[in-house]
Amino acid sequence: MSDTHGGAFLDPAQAPGPTFTPEDFSAEDRALFDTARRFCDEQVWPRLADIEAKTPGVLEGLMQQASELGLTMLDLPEQYGGLDLPLPVSMRVLESTGREQSFMLTLMVQNGIGSLPVALFGTDAQKAAWLPGFASGQLRGCYCLTEPGSGSDALAARTTAVLDGDAWVLNGTKQFITNAGIADVGFVFAKVLGEVDGQTGFSCFIVPFDAPGMSLGAEEHKLGMYGSSTRQVILQDARIPRDHVLGQIGRGHVIAFNILNNGRYKLGGTALGSAKCALDAALDYAVGRKQFGQRIADFGMIRRKIGQAAADIYAVESAIYRAGGAIDALANAGGRTGEAKLAALQDFALECSIAKIAGSELLARVADEALQMFGGYGFLEEYPAAKYLRDARIARIYEGTNEINRIVMPRTLLKKLSGGELGLAGSSTDSALASLKLAHARCFSAALEKHGSGKGFDADQELMAHLADMMTAIYLAESTALRVARHPHCQPVHEDVALLVLTQAAAQVAQLAAEAATHLGIAAPSVVRPAADVMALRQRIAAHVVDAGRCAL
Repeated sequence: MSDTHGGAFLDPAQAPGPTFTPEDFSAEDRALFDTARRFCDEQVWPRLADIEAKTPGVLEGLMQQASELGLTMLDLPEQYGGLDLPLPVSMRVLESTGREQSFMLTLMVQNGIGSLPVALFGTDAQKAAWLPGFASGQLRGCYCLTEPGSGSDALAARTTAVLDGDAWVLNGTKQFITNAGIADVGFVFAKVLGEVDGQTGFSCFIVPFDAPGMSLGAEEHKLGMYGSSTRQVILQDARIPRDHVLGQIGRGHVIAFNILNNGRYKLGGTALGSAKCALDAALDYAVGRKQFGQRIADFGMIRRKIGQAAADIYAVESAIYRAGGAIDALANAGGRTGEAKLAALQDFALECSIAKIAGSELLARVADEALQMFGGYGFLEEYPAAKYLRDARIARIYEGTNEINRIVMPRTLLKKLSGGELGLAGSSTDSALASLKLAHARCFSAALEKHGSGKGFDADQELMAHLADMMTAIYLAESTALRVARHPHCQPVHEDVALLVLTQAAAQVAQLAAEAATHLGIAAPSVVRPAADVMALRQRIAAHVVDAGRCAL
């Protein structure tokens, strides 16, 4: 079944298995989402000016209120005060806070990279010491990986750790650390100099922010996300206890990259939530604004934007919750232990990258089109469109740039092929979706024949990006089709969305495959393209959305 393991959706010989969709959420789940949404609407959004001005105590106060509602304990184990929610449920809670992106980011970090390293890699003693505080909101964490000279090349970090008796001494500077200004503890990556217990190298440390030698740089002045805290973390002979090593010495890369899988997945989902809010704000404006004697929401060029954005949102939503359900199912099959959750995230690393790329680029498109729908007013800060556009820009950079993720995806698939986890063999077909998989498979195989599996494969970066974009288009189209096929209350608009997404995915894959084939010196793979009236599909989707007054389908 295609969702048993990550990447298997690309295997032309495998049929899709059971798929989680947003329609599977229970009434109890939806009540939790409503709580998060109401909190953002009633408590967070009215404090927008104070949040963006970084008025002292405001963000911390809102985080404490969120903790009292259970919003800082979503993924942590129950034995330490957490809720241990299924991954799709915790993702939907965070997505529901997408209206104000600075607060959303702060909350996402607290529920992800700012606490999960201990939950997934800590000893029993470390979990008991730290997790109850993270769950209750009494402690806030941050993730200290990036340095001034090492961004995407994280393993080139220059921060060092030396064992001095019963204490570690850390020296170095961490850059762009989200939540640093409100954090109590950081997960700091450093290179252990000299063997300790027979080990050395890149490692992770739990560093309390009140440790001697710990300090913070000034708040960064950013293009967007004004309200979130972003500062340097500076370690000058910072001393922490010997037992504050997280995981194994020399195995920090295992923590760094696996925690990023969770971060990438959640970033995709929160970007989806913000895209919905941006489109809904533009819809409200377009319905109320009149030009030439009619609502601008009734003009064809505006409806084109609305219909396309709504379809794109539905496709990304389908893909993200399909992936979350599959990750959660694999973790459950392994007993839902920390090790099982970690293994499931690692298994679905490819889908986590898809979520990150698809969600962040969706938000960029929707935020830009939303501002365009506001016209000149969109360029004014007193209207919400400008903020959505500013805040959206960072999503394509953090948690691994989209460029890095496009290189990671083919490399991840290659490892699965080499390990015999899946194959890319298949025969010709009249199915549009199957033909997309075969086109990708042919290009991928030709890339391996040309470059082998070594450095040459990674070095052809534009080809890697083409392969990654084919994967993303296939996953979104198939996820949308699977969701619509099992929708309990399927309407014609859902079928229109599925056909639009598939038609546009086929056009995209056909172009990418043709360009890749020319580059590789092979004949262009055949792609079955549905004969659909794309403009009519968009118009019908837009009409449904405008009548409903919101982007949800």
